[in-house]
Amino acid sequence: MTKNHPLIRKRMGLRKIARELNKKGVPTTRGGKWYAGTIEYILENPLYKGIAHYKENNVKNKDLALF
Repeated sequence: MTKNHPLIRKRMGLRKIARELNKKGVPTTRGGKWYAGTIEYILENPLYKGIAHYKENNVKNKDLALF
């Protein structure tokens, strides 16, 4: 899920996105239910944005992005 995902572009809230994903039967990586906090974690996590941290260095690379 990225900030460019259709549910995000529709300007839906995090809870509503979680409800929609659960309603459509989309499982999380671990097979559980979606929660607003899970969506927020994914959207704000630097790793998903392609930012790698190593010691004092930050490297931003679209090729590193998971989504």
